[in-house]
Amino acid sequence: MEVSKIVSKVLVHDNDVDALAEIKKICTANNLVGLKDVSQDINAILESNIDLGAVFLAESSDTPGEDALELCRKIHYRHPELPIFLRRDHGEGKADLSPELQNMIAGCYSLSNMSRLQELVDEYVFSTYYPLELARGIQDISMNVLSSIIKNAEISCELPHLVKDQIIYGQLLSLIPLESSWCRGYMMLQVSETEMVKAIKTSHTDISVLEPGFRDINAVLNEATNMIWGGIKTRYFSSGSGLEDSHRTQVPIIVDHLNKFISFGSTEPQLCFRYKLRDPGREIPEITFYQRLIFNLSWSPDKFKESDTVMEDFVVSGELEFF
Repeated sequence: MEVSKIVSKVLVHDNDVDALAEIKKICTANNLVGLKDVSQDINAILESNIDLGAVFLAESSDTPGEDALELCRKIHYRHPELPIFLRRDHGEGKADLSPELQNMIAGCYSLSNMSRLQELVDEYVFSTYYPLELARGIQDISMNVLSSIIKNAEISCELPHLVKDQIIYGQLLSLIPLESSWCRGYMMLQVSETEMVKAIKTSHTDISVLEPGFRDINAVLNEATNMIWGGIKTRYFSSGSGLEDSHRTQVPIIVDHLNKFISFGSTEPQLCFRYKLRDPGREIPEITFYQRLIFNLSWSPDKFKESDTVMEDFVVSGELEFF
């Protein structure tokens, strides 16, 4: 398994050739995966399960009947957590815009000053630093667990990415707290109910029932969540490093299944992984697990380090040696 970088997906709604060339340079330099909405149907994209870190809009549009500022309103009301970067025709200020629009737009830039867009990316997309070693370890732990939960399946994972949206995928969702001396937040695991039913029916899990009910499905997700949590805890959270209960703060978590929305009371970027499990025998459809980590209560990555226990395990197994 190789994890060489953490990326973020951004939606680019701009048709200017010169601007697109400059935006592409920004994306390449900052590990951004730019998604150009070729269909021009931005509403369909925003209603999909594409996890995004930001939206790039242009003030002027060559699409008949399209008003970029009205698009700002649509995007903001649909995904208020997503930062909107508006490319203006003249200058990069927003003082001439209505107070309502000023609040909806994270910042403006112009083709003549692309350094301003770089500043916006630094401030809003990569405002939170996630150690690459942590992302690599979480991915490794999770892939091993999911491979043991879903039998005889080949597993792959996209590059870990940062997201700002708060979209729920599928029908099943689990949440478990992550707490140590250097972080406090939650891990969320999501999967489609239909995919899990098929996996259980075809004996790709340890549950043997012909007609699995919701308790059977939840049991599989619960086991996966607990095993991943246990692996992360062992590897990264030193024993006795938790905070005293009296010093802990909490924020409400809101889950709105009707609108496929979840809020952790924070706009901090979430570290996201997407795992795909494929059955070579094609007895079951491809199963996708979405994993998100949000450290909305406490985050001190400068104090992050791997547990000494893991190092000792590698020494015992012969994968590491002292010299």
